[in-house]
Amino acid sequence: MLYSNINNMIENDNELLQERYEKHIKDLFKSFLVTLEDLKNEHQIHFKKLKKSLPLEYHNLISQADYFDDEKMQYLRKKVLDSGNNSMRDQSEDLQKFTVHFKFKEYYK
Repeated sequence: MLYSNINNMIENDNELLQERYEKHIKDLFKSFLVTLEDLKNEHQIHFKKLKKSLPLEYHNLISQADYFDDEKMQYLRKKVLDSGNNSMRDQSEDLQKFTVHFKFKEYYK
């Protein structure tokens, strides 16, 4: 019975650590997605300014040069999400190699 309780505690500690790591990884790649959105918005603002300042005859050329379209954004989003998911998988595999047991400080009780 004692052995079973210890195994449950260790399993819970591993799960807790897993959850904490996953949260931090998710927060990181969510911040990357927000940064991508910011870059796309800034890009659009500057291309609109450029179009506005040039004669109409150059608008097609400016549109051709605009590489940061929705397709590119989806590609970059997928790269960020794939990278985050790979990190979580790798972290989970690494954690399986350890037995974790915490001794909590007062803060976490």
